[in-house]
Amino acid sequence: MKKFKIIPVILAAVLSLSAVGCSGKVDKTETSISHTPLINNEGTADNETTISVGEETSVNDTSFVLNRVIDSGEKPQEGGGTYYYLDVTIRNLTDISYGLNALNNFYVLTSDGNEYHFDVRTQLYAINNIENYLPNPFEVPSNGEISGIVGGFVVPENTENLTVCFFPSKDDINNKSDVIKVDVTSSDITK
Repeated sequence: MKKFKIIPVILAAVLSLSAVGCSGKVDKTETSISHTPLINNEGTADNETTISVGEETSVNDTSFVLNRVIDSGEKPQEGGGTYYYLDVTIRNLTDISYGLNALNNFYVLTSDGNEYHFDVRTQLYAINNIENYLPNPFEVPSNGEISGIVGGFVVPENTENLTVCFFPSKDDINNKSDVIKVDVTSSDITK
């Protein structure tokens, strides 16, 4: 029994030492835009469809058009970059409504090969400042369509060439077998 009485003493000593070790001063440094995505979507799709801005295509019972990309000019307080949004039209060609969202269904590739994903800070800004913004998640009605602004993405300032990528997953958020890619140039970006 004496062995078991010492265990709480040892645990208390270990916890005390770890608390002292964690109480050091935190060094705050400014960060830049992360070019390493938490999720790497590039290369996951089996089938790739490439279209131009304003062109419509149908994949996996979903019709998709990227009408334009919007450079809001807004910048995050830390980290650099600019908020970009997507003006899209999505038609559901099925009898079942489904939800989509910017984090799961969209990503942006810049010309240097970096992948950018939805950033929640952009939604907080857009809800109050961008007309016709569709907050996450958004519903696509059966045999219907939605049209509006989705996203956004924090990309490096003055990004002029990029590729918008959309997974038409329908009602299965894990379905990333198809991707629609839209090459965007500076003339397709509205400031």
